[in-house]
Amino acid sequence: MLLVVVALAVGGWFGWQALRGDDGARIATVRPCVQPSHPPAPAASGDVHVRVLNATKRDGLAHQVALQLRARGFRLAGVGNNPRVQPTTSVQYSGTALAAAEAVAEQLPAAQLQAGSVKAVTLVIGRDFRRLASKQQAARARAVDTGRASPTPSPCPSAAT
Repeated sequence: MLLVVVALAVGGWFGWQALRGDDGARIATVRPCVQPSHPPAPAASGDVHVRVLNATKRDGLAHQVALQLRARGFRLAGVGNNPRVQPTTSVQYSGTALAAAEAVAEQLPAAQLQAGSVKAVTLVIGRDFRRLASKQQAARARAVDTGRASPTPSPCPSAAT
């Protein structure tokens, strides 16, 4: 008799599971795979308009640096003096001009990129400025920036399986 009761209980349990549609397998939660974003590739120097401001007490520095940047292919958007002396050199850019700002920053050994509300990419030469990077240093910086912008294989599994 006990055997009949156990058989009915087990059969009832399997019948209930079949009616509910639960075969004991767990349903996997599908999580979207997020593709990593990459910074843009640096712009070509000929496509970059740069404004050069002197934020030091060294007379004529912005003009000298602007001429050197023009010799490297950049287009000048203006030259002038910053109203305040700045301790560090920076490259300021609007939100859409990161690629152009990176191209300018490659020409400087240690410039800080700063997003801001500027009309053209603006190089603000600070007291830490000594000289532009050598052409070899600029080429190495460009290779690093280009490598960072290059997509790597996707961490997401392929949809076609």
